[in-house]
Amino acid sequence: MDLLSVPPRCVVFDLDGTLIESIDDITDSVNSIRTERGAEPCSREHVRAAVGHGARVLCDKILLDILKPDEPMEQLFHQFRANYCQIASDHSRDIGWLPGTIEFLDHLRATGVPMAILTNKPRIVTDQLLPRLDLQGPWQAVICPEDAGIPKPDPTGLLSILHSLDCKVEDAIMVGDSAVDFATGIAAGVRTVGRRGGYGIASPPEPDVWVDQLVELIR
Repeated sequence: MDLLSVPPRCVVFDLDGTLIESIDDITDSVNSIRTERGAEPCSREHVRAAVGHGARVLCDKILLDILKPDEPMEQLFHQFRANYCQIASDHSRDIGWLPGTIEFLDHLRATGVPMAILTNKPRIVTDQLLPRLDLQGPWQAVICPEDAGIPKPDPTGLLSILHSLDCKVEDAIMVGDSAVDFATGIAAGVRTVGRRGGYGIASPPEPDVWVDQLVELIR
């Protein structure tokens, strides 16, 4: 595709909905809390639409209705995070790469292009998840909100990755599935690729290029 006519010097990926399908893990982590409190569980699609801005915002959107009087949302956030850590470390659960992802990663690895992950997922959950997917190997950097000090769409994490890889913004590509990811790339001055059918609500800004599968970028 035209976006890759000049090979990038690094590619930075979002995680959920871009590289992997993890919506069942997230939904189960939320619904464990809801059912414990006698509330109706959320559908996968309801949760899918709320993903993208990080776990705290997700809890605000999905768990606010079951918050007890004078109970801080922070308590539900910690419960959600504990649930998610337990689920994310369960190797018996089915989770995996989205179609066309492995082929694209293999292409980048074969051509020597550095790869990094920039996710709004909490660090403690990310550290549980990566070994489960054998994601430790190809990544030059994995940045979570705790590392950057602020979540996407603030570009701090992305710019930190580029600085660590000695990569100019014009030589990088940000790959994501939501407006949060595209806004991050735009704020940093980085070209953006969007994977259709991911998480979050479709809204501006748009990426430079849309694909159904990441492998389309090398066809």
